[in-house]
Amino acid sequence: MSGTKLLSVTIERFKSFESRTEIPLAPLTVILGCNNSGKSSIIQCLLLLKQTLAEPRSDIPIHLDGVVSAFNLRELTFGWPANGADVSGPTLGLRWESTIDMKRAADEARRPDRANLAKWTGISRFEDHEFWQAEMKPATSSIQIDTVDASGTTLISAIRLQSDLADDKTLFTLSFKEGSWTCLWRGRVPLDVDVELDHFVPYLKADLSWSGWGPRDKKRTWYNAYLILLSQPLEALKKLLSEFQYLGSTRHTPPSLYKASNVAPQEIGASGELAAQLLHRRGGEVVHYLPPLIQGSSGVSIPEALRERPLVDAVNDVLEALSIQTPLSVEEIREIGFRLLFGSASLLHVGRGLAYLLPLVELGLYSDPLRFLSLEEGDLTPARYSERCKSFAHIAIEEAEAHLHPKVQSLLAHWLVSLAMSNRRLIVETHSDHLVRRLRGLVARSGAGSALETWLLENVVILEVEQDSEGRSTVKHSKLTAVGGIAEHWPAGFMDESSEEESAIFYGGMAKRPTAEEAGPNAAVIHDEGGEPEVER
Repeated sequence: MSGTKLLSVTIERFKSFESRTEIPLAPLTVILGCNNSGKSSIIQCLLLLKQTLAEPRSDIPIHLDGVVSAFNLRELTFGWPANGADVSGPTLGLRWESTIDMKRAADEARRPDRANLAKWTGISRFEDHEFWQAEMKPATSSIQIDTVDASGTTLISAIRLQSDLADDKTLFTLSFKEGSWTCLWRGRVPLDVDVELDHFVPYLKADLSWSGWGPRDKKRTWYNAYLILLSQPLEALKKLLSEFQYLGSTRHTPPSLYKASNVAPQEIGASGELAAQLLHRRGGEVVHYLPPLIQGSSGVSIPEALRERPLVDAVNDVLEALSIQTPLSVEEIREIGFRLLFGSASLLHVGRGLAYLLPLVELGLYSDPLRFLSLEEGDLTPARYSERCKSFAHIAIEEAEAHLHPKVQSLLAHWLVSLAMSNRRLIVETHSDHLVRRLRGLVARSGAGSALETWLLENVVILEVEQDSEGRSTVKHSKLTAVGGIAEHWPAGFMDESSEEESAIFYGGMAKRPTAEEAGPNAAVIHDEGGEPEVER
């Protein structure tokens, strides 16, 4: 189940998205759009599922109290429908890539007859010897969750499961009617299985010792298809969502003095509120990271090695690369607590920008899938790191540029790319022209056919979210081009603002310059190369 990667999110009737919309995700996904266009809804879909899995009561299908909060499901449904006995709510879908341990899958299915399995399921590869020989089989799976509001109660009305190992067609459809679940194979034949939900994740259970399901029974082969193709990927999805990291656009005001926690936090916190405690508890333990891309006189280059450093040292290393020269330290105050210091000043007194930047940098470092594990190899080449690290971290960041100087916003692009190159998969919602312009500049400055150019062209996706006059959101997606453009679709009203303002300044200034006759005989005349003489005041 290692190497799980989220490939896309599908939403329908969710907040401002009325129509079914599939949103592709890449190692670095950048979301652009006007205020209130629906950008955050993409991230909130994932947060809603994450907070649901964190709810101890597994019988709650969708948990509406957390980072995403609502009085009822209708509040998250497009058009805010009126209360009723059976109101269709949002449809949420995920597509992800994971690997299946084939020996475990075959054991769980009790070593089925392969020819019989292929015959009744219609999945010919079950009869292929090579299919079973692979120790770990890559698979792309998907789940679609249909919700309903029943007079204020949130329910799941249907779940659909797919696998690309079965030609990406719907294998199982689970429908909830009159208080019980029905499971259909390929939407046609009902299976005599018990359906249990861990929130929105379904588990199919059957008594294979029952005489009615002999080893060659066709219904047993369909159930075995679930065990082989979907059981492990669903486990992988739960793990992915549970470990999904999120940093919102606001930060709590940091105190001058922190009370020490006796338990190290597992996350930075949606507002970065746990960043200090994490540094205090785990600051001396190692993380692995690729430093921000290097921009020199000859162009932009990828650092040669991933570094293994204690967390506090790694934070300072990255901050310095982002032009923050004052070092961070953790000052222990015996039997009272601790302080975070930049130089000799506490975090409270160094400016809001650093309070916003620190959790962002720390989150990228903490999300190392091999965090706190010393590899005893020193620095690693990217290839060696990928060989040692088979997992991926998934991170969403809103308004990464908030309260940052334009130079730091630009350099932030270097850090985000380096993170995405080292097994972190990022969703970044931004309004920063500087950040996006630097992403374009990185690919334009990289050598033709270079490793950096190839990576940027293949692994950066630009999403533009637009909303029409009736409040319906749509998404257009593009990639970068080798010359620093954006293919397919240029985001409207975004990156043209600065160029339009520069043009206005230039032509406005030209209009204000006096002619030689207006300036008088003693004015100095400046000759613009290739143009008309200008007069200096």
